[in-house]
Amino acid sequence: MREKTRVDTIYQTLRDRICLGRYQPGDVFHETELGQEFQVSRTPIRQVLQRLAFEKLAVVRTGVGTIVEDFTQSDARNYLEIHARILETIAELKLFQPAADQHEALATLQVRASILSGTPDAERIWTFLKAVQELTDQILADDTLRHMNELLFYRAVRALMAGVRHAPEQAAKVIQDHLPGLTTSLETSDYPAFFLTLRDMTRAYKGLAEGN
Repeated sequence: MREKTRVDTIYQTLRDRICLGRYQPGDVFHETELGQEFQVSRTPIRQVLQRLAFEKLAVVRTGVGTIVEDFTQSDARNYLEIHARILETIAELKLFQPAADQHEALATLQVRASILSGTPDAERIWTFLKAVQELTDQILADDTLRHMNELLFYRAVRALMAGVRHAPEQAAKVIQDHLPGLTTSLETSDYPAFFLTLRDMTRAYKGLAEGN
């Protein structure tokens, strides 16, 4: 994978804020303020906003600027189901490769899960979900498939995180129910089982996305 650029870093920061609900649908991105925050010119900020619009996390409105895109529960359900089916196809067709440092990836996953043992909150759950997504990206063998997997995750996760904020205990339980399958499959390098467990966890989260 290519080296991360400054634009990538800013994009991921804004994307995380959207997913955590810090930016709400309809909020306007102000180029000057973002440039000052990240200490860059308006050119990279515009590149970031164009990327957010391309990924359907934002939309350009004439006379207004770039705003956070709205989402529907129906869209979220569809994206989660499509994502689940792609994860199943990855397992069936063996479209994966060993992680570069599997022991480190497993340890990271376990640490992220351990912080949920106390009182769960949306940010901790988001940290875990994002860690799983990043690990999945490492294991996928094809760049196009990796981009599709990431795109579907971020299209659906805003509605999911709205549900997480509403019911963090239920969201944490979904993780705890599926964590043994994720960690055991990584320990044994059983990647089909890893992706099938992710499929099941994704479908378990559909009800949470619907109930936000």
